[in-house]
Amino acid sequence: MTSTTTQLKISAFLAYKSIAKGNKGTSVLTILIMALAFVNLMFMSSLFTGLTDASENQVIETLYSNIVIEPKDEETYIKNPDSILKKVNIVPGVLGTSAQYLTASTIVHEEKSGAWTVRSVDPDDEVLVSAIPEMMIAGEYLSKYDRGEIVIGKEIAGGHGGSLEHISLGGVVVGDTLEVAFKNGVRREYRIKGIFDTNFIQSNQLAYITEKEMESVLGTSDMTSQILVKTEGKGGEDKYVEQFTMLGVHEDIKTWEVYAGIVRTVSQSFAAINALISVIGLFVAGITIFIVIYVSTVSKRRQMGILRAIGIKESIIIQSYVFQAVFYALCGCIAGLIVMFMVLVPYFIRYPLVFPTGDVTLVVEQNNAISRGAGLIVAAMIAGFIPSWRAVRETILDAIWGD
Repeated sequence: MTSTTTQLKISAFLAYKSIAKGNKGTSVLTILIMALAFVNLMFMSSLFTGLTDASENQVIETLYSNIVIEPKDEETYIKNPDSILKKVNIVPGVLGTSAQYLTASTIVHEEKSGAWTVRSVDPDDEVLVSAIPEMMIAGEYLSKYDRGEIVIGKEIAGGHGGSLEHISLGGVVVGDTLEVAFKNGVRREYRIKGIFDTNFIQSNQLAYITEKEMESVLGTSDMTSQILVKTEGKGGEDKYVEQFTMLGVHEDIKTWEVYAGIVRTVSQSFAAINALISVIGLFVAGITIFIVIYVSTVSKRRQMGILRAIGIKESIIIQSYVFQAVFYALCGCIAGLIVMFMVLVPYFIRYPLVFPTGDVTLVVEQNNAISRGAGLIVAAMIAGFIPSWRAVRETILDAIWGD
């Protein structure tokens, strides 16, 4: 153990002297390259994580909240929803609930028309489970007793820079009148009270009327198509589902993840792309370290021969170069983290990237930082080992005299 410890100390000392006495510009440039390599690895990973996180948040905040309670199989509506709401609302961690009717419809304005889903809400409840009331870009959201008024997403309205302008109503504005043909055959006219933009295509294709208005259309009362449940934070929804079941809620209970199939598919694609970019980044960083160590071994060929001549083992010399490589990688990781947290993350929080799935910022996860840093260090160790191992294979005399 003592012999191994001594060898490591000697290797570390030789590495320190090599760096301290070496070209400062080369060392700084190598650390800079390592920092850029680490930032590249972290940036793409953080961007993809942020994109996935934004998509998941949109599903929760603008479509389904954390948990959705639906009718049992083969039933159209949940009957007596108030009894369920009372049970659900007493569970610690439940922040709000909203009972909604859903129905397919055809919405017409002059010569333009399209098929969209209409939801009914109690506005007082909806603000507790959805962010849509805060995302109005024209007009205002519904009030509890509104009748004959409708709120629509920008993909329905058109004219607000949407992605589906070709199937929109062509640019309707607040105050215009729409004719809505519901799937049960009822037709009614509604004044546009507001237009919202969630920056999420799926949510922007929804329309909202009040609960009382929908009940008059469907001819129902004391029923609902679904109940949205908002809970504290994201994740851990399964424990709430278990508690709801224990309290006697026997309807079909699902978490938001069930509805996030597209998000999950996109996340898997991003993971594959991220893995490919990470491998390429580590390869480039490894090549850089290899070149630096190779040049160092060539320029210090005679010095290495003298060290071996006075009894320094080849393994110690190899270890010293591996230590140098690790030093460059560690400094690069530290510098890269400083750039990420002091420059890039604050910048993208202030100026997020706009995607169809939402505003995306960089989300730096601890596990990602550790894995990328570890990968960079391992790549550096391999890159430091190969040229130094090749250098000590030649005879001592050839190393000293250059033959």
